[in-house]
Amino acid sequence: MPDVFLSYNREDQAAARRFAEAFVAEGLEVWWDATLRSGEAYDEVTESALKTAKAVVVLWSPRSVVSRWVRAEATLADRNKTLLPATIEPCERPIMFELTQTADLAHWQGEPADKAWLAFLADVKRFVQSGSPAAAPATPVAATSALRQPGKLSICVLPFANMSGDAEQEYFADGITEDIITDLSKVSALSVIARNTAFTFKGRSVAIREVARELEVTHVLEGSVRKAGNRVRITAQLIDGKAGDHVWADRYDRDLDDIFALQDEIAQAIVAALKLKLLPEEKKAIEQRGTSNLEAYDIYLRAQSFTRQSGVAELERGAQLFREALALDPDFALAWTGLATALNYITVYAPAQAEAARQELALAVERALALTPDLWTTHAMHGMQQIGLRNWAAAGSALAKALELAPASEWLPVFWNGTFHFDVGRANESIGYFQTARAADPLSLNGSEQLQMALSAAGRRSETMAEYERSKDLAGDREAAENAALIYAFEGGDTGAIEAQLRRFLDFENPSVAVRAFREIAEIFDQPALVHAKLRQAAGDPANWDGPRQFKIAFWASLFGASDVALSCLRAAFVELRWYPVFAVWLAPLKDVRKDPRFKDIVRDLGLVDYWRKSGKWGDFARPAGDDDFEIIG
Repeated sequence: MPDVFLSYNREDQAAARRFAEAFVAEGLEVWWDATLRSGEAYDEVTESALKTAKAVVVLWSPRSVVSRWVRAEATLADRNKTLLPATIEPCERPIMFELTQTADLAHWQGEPADKAWLAFLADVKRFVQSGSPAAAPATPVAATSALRQPGKLSICVLPFANMSGDAEQEYFADGITEDIITDLSKVSALSVIARNTAFTFKGRSVAIREVARELEVTHVLEGSVRKAGNRVRITAQLIDGKAGDHVWADRYDRDLDDIFALQDEIAQAIVAALKLKLLPEEKKAIEQRGTSNLEAYDIYLRAQSFTRQSGVAELERGAQLFREALALDPDFALAWTGLATALNYITVYAPAQAEAARQELALAVERALALTPDLWTTHAMHGMQQIGLRNWAAAGSALAKALELAPASEWLPVFWNGTFHFDVGRANESIGYFQTARAADPLSLNGSEQLQMALSAAGRRSETMAEYERSKDLAGDREAAENAALIYAFEGGDTGAIEAQLRRFLDFENPSVAVRAFREIAEIFDQPALVHAKLRQAAGDPANWDGPRQFKIAFWASLFGASDVALSCLRAAFVELRWYPVFAVWLAPLKDVRKDPRFKDIVRDLGLVDYWRKSGKWGDFARPAGDDDFEIIG
């Protein structure tokens, strides 16, 4: 029973030897066909080693991807949950393995200190040490972005400038930009930078070549929108990211009644300028706008601009606008999905309205599923709704369906699948999803924060801090990112570092969910009895009765060793208030709190134990103890 089975093409034997020798140097037993003894039956020995190996390392190259033997070995390993592939030369992997986490080791020549090699080696060792493939951190998502695939064209669509002379028309220019991003994302031959990263350049004067270099894209699209009365003018220009030359440019003056046809025309013109082939199903997908009612579409764009804000008043306004759009066109599926998104956030940030919002949310999701069963956003919102209801199996199925239906360049379904895996205690599995989402949306602070939290929960401290350092230059709400540094300040035990990081955290605390007591605690942080008293007082303050604040108090209570307060607030946040990010219970500072038997009751009430037992996927933090019990292991 070997630790590692090496699958490769004969012409890549030199590379295979590097891997074999490096694994052996780490104390791992390796099977590769160079070890066959004279007289042994190749098929029998190979099949036995392949089936019993704890990790099957497939080396993809232009030669191995066309080898029926390597493909067959990879298929069997994938079925047995032992597959750990690596790319040793740039190549297009077999399509069935495109969504499998794959290490990029094309540059590796055997250096034992190479970071990419060390990360891959750590994954192999986890497979080997687990003794159970199901417990290993495999993930059905590529950890390397499609943007890095050799020869594949990629694009960043910069936010179109609002030239209307009316700031209130900003929503329209943003909406046009977002629709173009969505349209181009449907083109399989093109990789598209996600909306969040693209919009970090909004309102900034940027050098196109610098944008292209920073995001590693081949092309950049920029433009402007001027809306006046019933007329709209859109200008757009496609620029070669390396040379800075114009590849294509055009100006469109149309009636607003033609806006849908105009958007189709722009997307198809860009595809033609890039000399890409638009498949029939892709052309059809681009032409689907969800409504032919211009007024409903305009209201929908207004609603989206409000929903992207986190204030309760803005979310309520967005929800109302979605309802107005649906009154004009009850079959506008995207508006139903938008309404579900707004209601989903309202359940989090407005506890008094949560129950009514959940009921309307269920109706919105049901309606969207009936109208567009093949739309990935519909299944994604269904999955998020089921997470709120703690129906974990249904949530996992819905989010997996969203990922299956989504275009390759869409990062959100990848991100949400990562969140689901983290929620149910599979932090190691979630990391691959978050890495892929980060690659598609590299300037998203939220994406970086999720990756940091998953890495921290998995005990990968150096990678966590490296990502934290990278995130310092990203724009957005930094509160969650500063939690990572806060964790390590406490673990380090340096009083000065703790005090400095407490104050830094408070500088970035989101005002909409701030806990007033934290500033007082920062002044007395070295007096545990007083801190515990302040935390208990904050936990019972009606002003803090919502999911985000209750969890933040639990988090701080765990840092300061107030386990009773932490457990009470965790129950309030996730069981009573049904706050969404259940993954937060697996964060590193809560490790001691999780040892308390009362934590097991919280996990049961979250429905996780039933899910683990029925699925057999216990993850990184729990394991069964007989037929009726379980234990927390991390």
